[in-house]
Amino acid sequence: MTAWIPRRLLVVVALTLALIGLGNLGRAAMALHYARMLPDLPLTVPWAYLAGMGAFWGVAMMACAVGLAWRRPWGRRATLAVATLYQAHIWLNHLLFDASDYARQTRPRDLALSALFLAVVWGTLHLPGVRRILGISHKDTTSHKDTKAQRNN
Repeated sequence: MTAWIPRRLLVVVALTLALIGLGNLGRAAMALHYARMLPDLPLTVPWAYLAGMGAFWGVAMMACAVGLAWRRPWGRRATLAVATLYQAHIWLNHLLFDASDYARQTRPRDLALSALFLAVVWGTLHLPGVRRILGISHKDTTSHKDTKAQRNN
């Protein structure tokens, strides 16, 4: 694989995470705005939950984007965890709180987008060239205890 491809893929993943993070922060701001404007609007979840969810995932995604952009090894581990937990949380929300027929009809599309997102993130961050860029060897991801022991010797 050409040397520039892993760098470009890493930039694409970092930018994608940053955009999703900004979108979630915007979602939090809109939830707070609508909570003031429409406090009596009946919802399946409270405005505070929507704002908190957007703020939490926005900050988490932005932190991962920064970690990858700065090429930190922790950025890879954090991104794998955050991306997976984010999708799990989205699907938990779908299953518990979707109230309309339209929301249920879009599940196949949403499932495809979730799978694509996870495939791109996991696939990119497991490429040998990306791991090299982030300073991660195969040994670092297979046995954390062995790596600590080697550093101490």
